[in-house]
Amino acid sequence: MTNDLKEAVRVLKKGGVVVFPTDTVWGIGALASSKKGTTKLYKIKKREKNKPTAILVSDIKMASNYGVMDEAAKKLAIKHWPGALTLVVKAGNKKVGLRAPKHKLVLELIKELDEGVMAASANFAGERAPKTRKAIDKRLISMVDIIVKGEAGGEEASTVIDVSVSPWKLLREGPVEVANSEW
Repeated sequence: MTNDLKEAVRVLKKGGVVVFPTDTVWGIGALASSKKGTTKLYKIKKREKNKPTAILVSDIKMASNYGVMDEAAKKLAIKHWPGALTLVVKAGNKKVGLRAPKHKLVLELIKELDEGVMAASANFAGERAPKTRKAIDKRLISMVDIIVKGEAGGEEASTVIDVSVSPWKLLREGPVEVANSEW
């Protein structure tokens, strides 16, 4: 593991916020279990408190720690993870978005933490998701604890499908196309 990644793990465990490349766009995240970190994440992004944020996981097993991975969700995850598909599933009386990114560095980070990272695109709410490091707003960069070196995949933000409802609902189009036969 690189020193950069070791430092990101340390920062996240202490409730910090990290900017990092993903398989799609540049992301910003905090340890999912850290109230301090997730509060700071929402504040930095200027995101409404009631607007959900996805949790990046390493695999289906880890995803099951955060939400109900029923047969439909598992089937989609098996086919499209790791990748740019976020699945919105039930989590108690709420919902949560879960995604296993196809980015070696992010997966290594999650595996080292042994828990999910609450993450969103590294931009202020309502602004365009940055595909390159240079596209990240300098004001946002000044508010985070560390920026992990690397390259993002340069795709659009992930496809988001709510599989907690029947029929499923496409919430955001992205790079992953889910065939009608999968619905």
